[in-house]
Amino acid sequence: MKLIKILNDKVRIRTDQEEFENVRINDLIAISDGAVELITMVTSVTDNDAEAAIGDDDFILSGTSIKVVECSIIGSLREGRFSKALDQYPTTNITAREIKPEDFSAMIGHTNESGFCIGNYVSYHFPAWVDGNKFFQRHACIVGNTGSGKSETVAKILEETGKLPGANVIVFDIHGEYRNLSYAKNICFGDDFPFPIWMFGFSDMVSNILKIKEESATVVMSALRKIYNLICVEANEGKPVFFSYRKLIDGLKILNEEQVSTGEFYKTGASAGQEKKVKGEYNGKLHNIINTLETKENDARLSFLFQEAKQGFLTELIEKIMGNDKSVKNIDLSNIPHDLAIAIIGAVTKLIYGVQQTFKNDEIEPVTLVCDEAHVYIPNNFQLSASERRMVEIFENIAKEGRKFGMTLFVASQRPSELNKTIMAQCANFIVSKLNNENDKAMIKGMLPDGNENIIDSTTMFSPGEVLVIGDSVPISLKIKVELAKERPQSRTIDFWDAWKKGTKADLAHGIERYMNV
Repeated sequence: MKLIKILNDKVRIRTDQEEFENVRINDLIAISDGAVELITMVTSVTDNDAEAAIGDDDFILSGTSIKVVECSIIGSLREGRFSKALDQYPTTNITAREIKPEDFSAMIGHTNESGFCIGNYVSYHFPAWVDGNKFFQRHACIVGNTGSGKSETVAKILEETGKLPGANVIVFDIHGEYRNLSYAKNICFGDDFPFPIWMFGFSDMVSNILKIKEESATVVMSALRKIYNLICVEANEGKPVFFSYRKLIDGLKILNEEQVSTGEFYKTGASAGQEKKVKGEYNGKLHNIINTLETKENDARLSFLFQEAKQGFLTELIEKIMGNDKSVKNIDLSNIPHDLAIAIIGAVTKLIYGVQQTFKNDEIEPVTLVCDEAHVYIPNNFQLSASERRMVEIFENIAKEGRKFGMTLFVASQRPSELNKTIMAQCANFIVSKLNNENDKAMIKGMLPDGNENIIDSTTMFSPGEVLVIGDSVPISLKIKVELAKERPQSRTIDFWDAWKKGTKADLAHGIERYMNV
């Protein structure tokens, strides 16, 4: 005996037969009336003992047990191939069958020449192919707990992308995890490669580097702007135009000591015939900002901001980042202070997007930005400063308008609930590894293009390297074991127990010396 109940989004099967005795959660079951065939995913399995207590909706068959299989409807079969679309439901004359590996192979198909194999479907031991066009032409997101294998998955995608001669993928690598990839150009900001302070543009330099709140420091801002306009002939506060940082300081010192004529003269005494002068508008009011500017200039950690580099550096940097000599460009920010790394990400993103917008349709070369630890600089936070808000708006604009300029985002985060919702809402593909936090799972559930929430809860039990790929870039959303890249990212995970067992001691004196010198 077998009873099948079809609801709007799920199917319930009750049977005393043996055909589903080996079925597992996430396995697939087909429901068909001969004309329409639904594909469902198992979400729960129950084996009810007939001797147990019986509820109003239960039924019994003497001497046997009843198996209850709950399934979510995930699509249908059209001419033998899986489709996420569902045009109609079966009639009452229906049968149910488990999808076997050979059935799965037929309904999914084989190699996608416009994509890459990311790993294997766990339940069916079949290659999992991702459509490269559909994955990169719209925004994507990868999320998961620390240690869940996000970096390994990103490395696999970068490796596959790196095989394409014309690819242009730019990675913001805060921790230096991808710095040693042979197929990637590593651009390491710091002592080896400068990022001159004028590259931020005047407005962002003031807010992000000097940490001045424009709305509250009106006198200081007025003085800074006055000197900037004097020393920068082509002054443009929002764009990277060269100016001398030293001249900026010297100009402020002049203003801080400036005296202005009253138009009157002394008539008597030792000063007879000399002009009468009073303190200028800024006299004595700029000591703090001058000290701040000089402290920045003398900070060894920030030396790369003040290396000699004039306007031509802008072209050099753009060619390094957006040139096609390497398919993947890794912007390594691991050697600079964290707050500066965030500021550089904003400045570089603004620059790339600005350049990309200048190209005509037939000139556009597609660019994807891989944003590691994206929740740090693209947060879902309404209490942002003006400068932080400007950075977020750059990424929001790319999320909303970037595709028309051939620019997309691939954001990575361990805390999706803290990611900017505008950007998340624009993502068409999600790669989900192990997630435990209920807020994080709820965030992803609310963004799923499929609307299938149940599969997200299953990620709690995922092992490292197991993921769900959800979206239009894959034919079906089932658990995938990601194939390790040949070149793996540098892990920052430290085996505490093994380290402690060795009994080695740190050179604290050397550590203190380095701390004091940076």
